[in-house]
Amino acid sequence: MNSMFRLAVAALGFVTVAASAQSDWPNRPLRWVVPFAPGGPTDAISRVLSVRLGESLGQSVVIENRSGASGAIGSEAVARAAPDGYTVVFGTQSTHASNLVFFPNMAFDPIRDFQPLTLVGTSCLALIVPPSVPVSNARELIDWIARQAGAASYGTAAAGSSQHVAAELMLRSSNVKATHVPYRGSGAAMPDLLSGRLSFMFDNLPSSLPLARSGKVKALAQTCAKRSPAAPDLPTMVEAGFKDFVIEGWYGVFAPARTPRAIAERLSAEINKALRHPDSMERWKTLGFDPIGSSPDALAERQRGDLDYWRRMIEFTGVKVE
Repeated sequence: MNSMFRLAVAALGFVTVAASAQSDWPNRPLRWVVPFAPGGPTDAISRVLSVRLGESLGQSVVIENRSGASGAIGSEAVARAAPDGYTVVFGTQSTHASNLVFFPNMAFDPIRDFQPLTLVGTSCLALIVPPSVPVSNARELIDWIARQAGAASYGTAAAGSSQHVAAELMLRSSNVKATHVPYRGSGAAMPDLLSGRLSFMFDNLPSSLPLARSGKVKALAQTCAKRSPAAPDLPTMVEAGFKDFVIEGWYGVFAPARTPRAIAERLSAEINKALRHPDSMERWKTLGFDPIGSSPDALAERQRGDLDYWRRMIEFTGVKVE
């Protein structure tokens, strides 16, 4: 048997094994990485989807929270995982778009090293304060911050996150200052806000609404272009007097690059089905989350388009990640 023939046989064997692996996928549990700490919206949405996805696939879907470095630690773990359809990451506008602006020398590329699966949905932010801050709207908050002579503080899910950009956009456009306190996820920041150790915070609408409804925080405004159906009584930042103040983030599911197309398309379809499950739809109403669902190509297009937008926004606000 000459060397060329042996190579041909080996290649044929590899293709046969690969085809077999795809045909019986999935035959073991899947790993769903959330690159932020438990308790935030990425965690809450992931836990709803993972249950429905597991039911549909007939395999358990295990949530793994791997927080740190503005979502880069968990995202890199998935970028380096085997592209076999058994590991996905629940990404965001920051982890898979604007982080490229903040961290140009990252050990992985949020676009090149991932296979987009589906655009799960969009959500804007809510401007919230603890009950101890004596304000009832966004303009009153600005006046209150000005009177604190630099003592006011705000928390974010991470330095360079959409929450960070939103806060600096509000402060700089109003010529007031407050101290930024970054955390490892929104859930980690929330106890300090509830206790009054933080003065205000821009947090994702899905996690803010339940707290506002229970009276644990006061919601002052939302950053959507128009009022979210989940919060029709909450004014937008534009309505509150902040010109052109619109920040809308997105959530998407990604697999490692080179994941077989057939598996990627199956995953995309199954996640979209989980997204639209009647029980999921009821849960989205309480979370203030606007589901979308898309093809892999549509998520890739949204990802690339957002890079240009966030480059401009970050340049204006001067937000930096040290």
